[in-house]
Amino acid sequence: MGHILVLDVGTSSMRGILFDKAGRICHVLQRQYRVSYLSDAMAEQDPRDWEDALFAILEDHAAWAGENGAEICALSLTCQRSSVIPVTEDGTPLCDAIMWLDKRNAAICGEMSPYEGKIFRVTGAHLNTVFSATKMTWLRRHEPGLYGKAYKLMTVGDYLAHLLTGEFKTDHTYGSRSLLMDIRTRQWDQEMLDLFEVDGEKLCELIPPGSVLGHTTEQIQALTGIPAGLPLISAGGDQQCAALGMGVLQRGDMEITTGTGGFLLAYSDEVPDGLRPDVICGAHAIPGKYVLESSMLSCSSLYDWFLRQFYRETPEKDLYAAIDREVLESTAGAGGCIALPYFQGRGTPDWNSQARGSFLNLTLHTSRADMARAVLEAIALESANNVEVLERYTGTGGYLYISGGLSRSAEFDRIQASAYGRAVCQSDNAEQTALGAWASAAVTLGLWPDHGAALTSAKRDDRITIYHPRPDWAVQYQAKRAEMNRLYELLHGGHGTAGSEKGATT
Repeated sequence: MGHILVLDVGTSSMRGILFDKAGRICHVLQRQYRVSYLSDAMAEQDPRDWEDALFAILEDHAAWAGENGAEICALSLTCQRSSVIPVTEDGTPLCDAIMWLDKRNAAICGEMSPYEGKIFRVTGAHLNTVFSATKMTWLRRHEPGLYGKAYKLMTVGDYLAHLLTGEFKTDHTYGSRSLLMDIRTRQWDQEMLDLFEVDGEKLCELIPPGSVLGHTTEQIQALTGIPAGLPLISAGGDQQCAALGMGVLQRGDMEITTGTGGFLLAYSDEVPDGLRPDVICGAHAIPGKYVLESSMLSCSSLYDWFLRQFYRETPEKDLYAAIDREVLESTAGAGGCIALPYFQGRGTPDWNSQARGSFLNLTLHTSRADMARAVLEAIALESANNVEVLERYTGTGGYLYISGGLSRSAEFDRIQASAYGRAVCQSDNAEQTALGAWASAAVTLGLWPDHGAALTSAKRDDRITIYHPRPDWAVQYQAKRAEMNRLYELLHGGHGTAGSEKGATT
């Protein structure tokens, strides 16, 4: 068997990454695009963005493989999870995609709030504006003609898979982000379909992650040079694949990705007994297994906001170096400055979209460096709240892996370890999501006997940095987290109620 081409489809870009049998990266191409924000509530994207990016990546990799004597034997797809594209029977989009960020469905979420307990018991997930079911409800109510014409209501991953294979299929990881799939049977649930007014025939066929979804068509070969007949493996949603790539393979393992938002995923063999609505339980990229997931809505997006507002005089190429230097000028505790990081509301554990960001305890001695450090500490301490919740289900054993844009800051990683009271592990390999998608395909194709063996091969040359808690910082951060939580309750307690625009991850 030859090389596996991974398609890693995010909110801001698509990456094509070619791996050899051993898990080494041979070639990479990235194509960027952007979401269109039509209002504070409406976020859409033209599906041609993904089609153009896909074909450019396929054509480039086909040419590279030909020039370098490499055989592409399969494709593996991992993707953002909760956007909705209505399409015709031949897969033509009827309108722009309603993105996972879109909140036009907030009123519908409020209307559905009396059913929250039932929704959580069946789906393991929370009623919120991010998941796709209420986006479909909105389409049916506000665009009935368009809804009626739709043959299927697809995720972005489903749409790309159809472009590649002509199939209308989706895997359990995307189903578990819809509020329409029974998390235990992994089938579309009729009671949920009725509740959200969605016709079951408009949904794609559910398959396990790691399955061969279909095979590339002759049309794809003619357009891009990628051979017809190659298997396409649906590796699962991007966050599940990131967890797999980082090695979240057994009870106690956990990963934290601090990207635009913050995603925390922990491994579970089953839906836990006594599952409470302080986490999301979803399908793992490992077939038949589960992830428990917590989320923060603002991480690097908050940090970038702070940069834009307070470092306007700094050239863009020097921004991150400048703020990293200043963060080191402040000390643990940020001179008493406290930030509440709810600039887009709060995700887990209480799903309060009405929460807002704040800076508190400022004095005439507070510096820009203190405020910058307070932002990083706030993100880590809010993440620590979620780590604590996940540990109730998984215990404190296993590894805690970190990744994402903010984890490139060594000082932030030291803050994280002390905030969590646990050693954290970071790999210098930035392609953890793609690596998980590669491992999924490599096991499916029989290149490796299991995911652990595949990852061991792929990670053999990785450099792992381990950050240990500093006892003095840990004591300060424990007190600061308690104060942050007290201030949150004073400012926002009682507002994280059913029916608000509840947050979740992509």
